[in-house]
Amino acid sequence: MESEKRTSCHGQYECLAQSGAADITNLTKFCYHVKRVGPREAVRRTVSKALRLAGLKTARKKSARVAAGTGTPAEEVLNLQPGELVEVKSLEEILDTLDVGRVGVGRNKGLLFMLPMPNFCGKRYRVYKRLNRILLEATGELKKVKNTVLLEGVVCDGKDFYACDRSCYHFWREIWLKRVAE
Repeated sequence: MESEKRTSCHGQYECLAQSGAADITNLTKFCYHVKRVGPREAVRRTVSKALRLAGLKTARKKSARVAAGTGTPAEEVLNLQPGELVEVKSLEEILDTLDVGRVGVGRNKGLLFMLPMPNFCGKRYRVYKRLNRILLEATGELKKVKNTVLLEGVVCDGKDFYACDRSCYHFWREIWLKRVAE
């Protein structure tokens, strides 16, 4: 279906992921969901979350890539600093760190490995800056993030997100990168 192919960028995703039974009372947030993914998908996600909360439906099973009960691997702490040269690991190495093994849907400690990110695998970039916290635009909430960096020139082209023209930086976990000697 068309709605299954659509995805959201980091700024949009957090709001969508929080759709649930409690959000029905928050008409503004539900309308935001309807605007972003359409009424049918917004209702489907809300009902699905309500069923999970009521214990009538189980959450999606984890990928075979991550053994049951282990979650994502321990964080790799490189303590990367702005200006350092890094190489993005291969797609296979990155998929092994994700909760769900499908590209664009997999997460590491809650952070999405976005659909366009495989295009950067195996290439070298400089660290632009470290992330310590991010602002979720949908809710105004500040979230702390660990071991995450932005890479120079590695921005979203928007092709997979309704031709979005914001050119947002992709967020990179240090576990997806390796330090390179200059």
